[in-house]
This record gives sequence, structure tokens and C-alpha cells, in this order.
Amino acid sequence: MIRKSFAWGGLFLIFTFISAYVAALVERDFGRLEISTISFMTEEQQPMVAKLYRPQSATDKTPKPGLLALHGYQSDKEATNTFGALELAKRGFVVLAIDHFGHGYSTKLPASNKNMSGANNGYQYLKSLPFVDSRRLGIFGHSTGALNAIRVAQLNPDHKAINGQSSNGGDPSLHNYLLTQGLYEEIAGYREKSFPVKELAKNTNRLKAFSLEKSGGLQWDHTYGNFTDGSARRAALVEGTHLGVMVSSRTNKEAILWFNQALQQGQQDADWIEPEQQTYWYKEIAGLFALSFAVISALCLAAGLLKNPYFSAVTQMPSRKVELPSGKWVHFAMCNIIATMILYPLFTQWGGANEPIASMISFMPLEMGNGIVLWLVVSAIVNYLSFFLWSHKKSISWQEFGILAGKPNITTSQLIGRYLILAAILVSYLYGIAYVVHSYWQVELRFLWPAFKPLTPDRFALFPIYWLFILFFFYSFNGLVVTVQMRMKQAKNFTITLIDWTIKTSFFAVSGLVLLWLFHFIPDFMQLGPGFDLIGLPQFGGRWMMMLSVIIPQFIVLILISHWCYLKTGYVYLGVFLTSILMTWIIVGRQVIGRFLA
Repeated sequence: MIRKSFAWGGLFLIFTFISAYVAALVERDFGRLEISTISFMTEEQQPMVAKLYRPQSATDKTPKPGLLALHGYQSDKEATNTFGALELAKRGFVVLAIDHFGHGYSTKLPASNKNMSGANNGYQYLKSLPFVDSRRLGIFGHSTGALNAIRVAQLNPDHKAINGQSSNGGDPSLHNYLLTQGLYEEIAGYREKSFPVKELAKNTNRLKAFSLEKSGGLQWDHTYGNFTDGSARRAALVEGTHLGVMVSSRTNKEAILWFNQALQQGQQDADWIEPEQQTYWYKEIAGLFALSFAVISALCLAAGLLKNPYFSAVTQMPSRKVELPSGKWVHFAMCNIIATMILYPLFTQWGGANEPIASMISFMPLEMGNGIVLWLVVSAIVNYLSFFLWSHKKSISWQEFGILAGKPNITTSQLIGRYLILAAILVSYLYGIAYVVHSYWQVELRFLWPAFKPLTPDRFALFPIYWLFILFFFYSFNGLVVTVQMRMKQAKNFTITLIDWTIKTSFFAVSGLVLLWLFHFIPDFMQLGPGFDLIGLPQFGGRWMMMLSVIIPQFIVLILISHWCYLKTGYVYLGVFLTSILMTWIIVGRQVIGRFLA
């Protein structure tokens, strides 16, 4: 059985590497592009990390137009793949996608709006490259990256074109400005704090930015002016939310056609590919497969190691005992859903640009990460209080439920220590995979959003601090609430039980988040406006409602892993340690470092 588990783990490891290799092939357009991860010194005398997309046709003798790609707040350079970097590079543009300061791997300086988080350094480096035609330069970005693109363009009048995605209207000084507007934009600042979005065609600020008469109105998907004198303007209306614009094929098509006109004079040379022929989704899907196979491989490794006497000594058969009748279970589930709907919007607000926690606690500089951590800590306190109020009058067998050691020759501290060691082995294994695929192919274990990536020393130093807070939550929820209080009946076999428990736990764990998302976005999709804006509470909408589309699936996967660990061991600790460490890795690896608006 040990060999079988390891064999399956090895097979899924091979699948991981194959998927990562496919992602790298797609990103290189199967040899037409040269991709390199680089680091260059900035005017702040600190390094900046970037990814350079160089078409094979771009040489010192035949320089190509250059484009600076700028990701948004809470993102990184890899995200630019989905909104233009890959598709534009395939069509003959040299693209430099930077990690802003405080983002990704550029962690020697914090994020700061004052210096655009170092964005101008990318522009200066781009035009210094010998295979870039410095007379044909453009900039594009999404969200905060779009705002930085505008500011970089204002500093550099030699730019020839700019594309702001999920941005504002720019200003008349910009050369050949394309605005890509999301029809369902939920963040107020990117829709002039008004709704519905279509009404922006009459907005005074937008008309002024496009040099249009107030009486005329702005026509969507219409090109004004001309490219020769830099007066070209276009507002493309894309069916998407703030993040939807970032991953839209229409966004990519608009950017391709715009920069082709502005920087390639509309010519379709040997590098040209029809704008509808896009492959960036294949790269993202291959990354999802690599991420999934890596996790499965790690679980196979865990299954094999649990057969080893050192770890098998701390396993037991999971108890079939259930504490709550079905009616009470539903009652507690509804209470948890309501609590989530209250606590998430209230306490995540403490995280984000210029949030107060980072200003008061210098060793906790992850802006949005602090909002997530505060929400988790408050939720954990509620969990502990409600659990002990429920359990103090009950006679609970802590050994049977897997909280305390159930064997006379193993102490609880030994049990906890061994599961911590096993969790560390599994995470180290995953980290090794992430390091290999990043080092050899410059790709990551991710899908659209950062997941498992190598950490810079600055980020690694933050790991133990944030892990303690996240562990505090996971023990309260996965360890006590899910395993003891909300314990569910086992099905006839392991697989059915795992699926059944995951579905039911997801119901009471994330339904509150799903309801918040629906409340905010359904009226938005109906062109009425975002839900929280409609009821006069826009501070609870915006970025944190946007992030639910990332947080919800992440929590469901962690719930599945936690249940797998419990059913394999009969104790809560492997699941608590493994999921809390993975959650911390994700948060520490991708969150913004610094006080952006300070």
C-alpha cells in the first residue's frame, strides 16, 4: 500500500510537470517568443523583478515596438498574461511586465502610490533595450495598473499609445488613449462613483477627458480623433466586472487592434495573428491542472507516509459518533451563515490601501492580508465562544473526536508534533514543485490569481507571524466546529463521505460569502448598480466583494483537504496544520506589502 500511494504520487507529479511545461510552451507560443524573468536596478537603488516577452523577430537590427504591462493592486506580473501581455507579444510587440514594488517578487521596497510603486522604472528600462524601437512605445494596465499607466504616460510624452483597463477616462494630454470599461464595474472609483455604467456616456468627467462637448455624449465602441497626431480616443464597453475585464477575450482584442494601429500603423507583418486567435486561456488552464495535480500528488505522498510506523502510530479510525440531530445542525449552520455575512464586510474593511493595522503594527505589512486575518481572528473568537457555550454542559469524548490522543502509548503533544512534521513535509514537497516549475519554465502553480509560488526572503519572514493568526482560526473552525460540533454522518465509503462532508461543510462555511456576492452583483448585472451601493453602504462593496470570487473556491478546496486528512488519520491536526499553512502561503505570497496611500 505504501508503494502504491507513492507510485500514484509520482504519477501525479509527472502530470504536474507536464502541465507546467505545456503552460510554458503556450506562453512561449511554441517557440515564437523568448520569455525571461529579469531583475534590474531602479532609480530608488533597489531591484525590480519583471518578465520580458521578446518575439524572435525582435533584434538589434530589427527593433520592435515596446509595451509596458502593469498589473493591478493585489496582483502580480503573471496576471498581465490574461489582459494582453501574451497576445500582444505574439503579434510582434516586446512586452515588459513588471512586479510593482510591494507586489510579487519586487519586495525590497513597499507599494506606494506616491511613486506609482516604481512603475516608471519599467518604462525607462523598456526603452533602453536595444531590440525595442524607442520611438514606438506604449503602456497598458488593469485597475491600479491602469492608473499608473496614465501617470507614467504623463511623465513621458514620448509614449505613443496607452490602454487603461478598468480605468478612468484619462485626460486630453494622453496620446491615443483606449479605455476598456467593464459594464458591471463594481468599484466606485472606476465608474466615477456613479451607476449604471452605461450612463457614463453622459458623465462630465469622461466627456472632458475625451475632449467632447457636454451636449454630445460619449459613444461607446467608437474611435474618435486620429492616431497620427495622438488624438485617437476610444471607450470600449466590455461585458465584465472589474476582474471580468482582466480576463476577457474582448479586452485582449481591443488592445491588439489599438496598439496595432498606434504602434504598427495598422500593418500586418509576419508576426501578425488574427485578434480572435487567442491562447492565454490555455496557459491558465494548464496552470490550473499543474496546481491540481501538485496538490493530489502531495496527498498521495501523505497517504504513503501515514503507512509508515512513525505516523501510523498516531492514527485511528474516525469516529462515527454525531453530536447534533439534523434539526439542530441546520440551526447552527444558519447561525454560521448569518455570522459570516455580518463579520466579513465589517472586519475586512480594516485591510486594504492605507488600512490602520499596518500603520500600528510594523511587522504586519500585508495590507489586504490584514483585513483577511482580522476577519478570521474575529470569526475564530466567535467560534471558540459559541463552541464552549455549547459544549460545557456536554460530556464529549475528546479522544474519540480526534482532539486528544486516544492511545495510551502516545501523548497528545507527541501526536501534535508528528502531524506538524508531516504537514511540514507535505508543504516542503509542494514548495519544491513550485520552485522547480518557476526556475525551469518561469510559470507558477496558479489559475488566474497567485496560489503557490516561491517566496522572497521578505515574504518568508512574514510567514510565521501570519500563520499563527490563521492557525488560530483553522483550529477553531476545522478542528472544533466542523469535526466536533457540526460532525456529520459517515457514508458507506471514504470517497462518498469525503464528497458529502465537503458539500455540507461548504454550505455552512461559505454560503454566507456566496449570498454576499449575489446580493452585491445580481443588481449590478441587472444594470441597477452594485448591491451595497444601492443601499447606501458602498464602503462594504468594492474590492472586498470583488475578492469573493477568489476566496470562495479557495475555501472550498481547503475544506476538502481538511476532510481528507481527518478521514485518513482520525485526528484534526494534520488537516488543521496543512490547510492553515497552505492558506498562509497563499496570503503571504500574493498580498501587497506596504501602505499604498500613506
